[in-house]
Amino acid sequence: MWQLYLASMPSEFTGRNSRTMNRFGRNSRRQLSTADGRLQDIAHIVLKIKDHAVIKGHRTQREQHTAFIDGHSNLDWPHGKHNQLPSLAIDVQTYPLHDTNQELREEQLYLLGLYKGVAYMKDIPVRSGSDWDRDGEIADNSFDDFYHVEIDE
Repeated sequence: MWQLYLASMPSEFTGRNSRTMNRFGRNSRRQLSTADGRLQDIAHIVLKIKDHAVIKGHRTQREQHTAFIDGHSNLDWPHGKHNQLPSLAIDVQTYPLHDTNQELREEQLYLLGLYKGVAYMKDIPVRSGSDWDRDGEIADNSFDDFYHVEIDE
């Protein structure tokens, strides 16, 4: 059913009929290859709508511990969803980069909304770092991670 919905969307929302289709770069493909297949499916659909990069899939013990120590994660190894293989989480970043923090924040929230919408249409439970408690409010987070998307199970 979601394919029919996507096919019915105007081309300015899907990237169809544009001169060039969005493509993941080498690093994005490498990072995405470490992720759960459901996240891979969602990412490829979102890429048709909005250009972006996958900046992290699986994290090693050292990477997770560093992210925890640096305050980029609330969870130390092995408790994060990035720590499984395949990874149950990915970090994504809008592309191209924006000049101001406000523009970047708005684009990241839009990107995460696309991930949530596509996941919903595919009946895949996801949670984003913009709404940890899943209440639809982004202002009530005590920890914002506007790059994070995870399988919510």
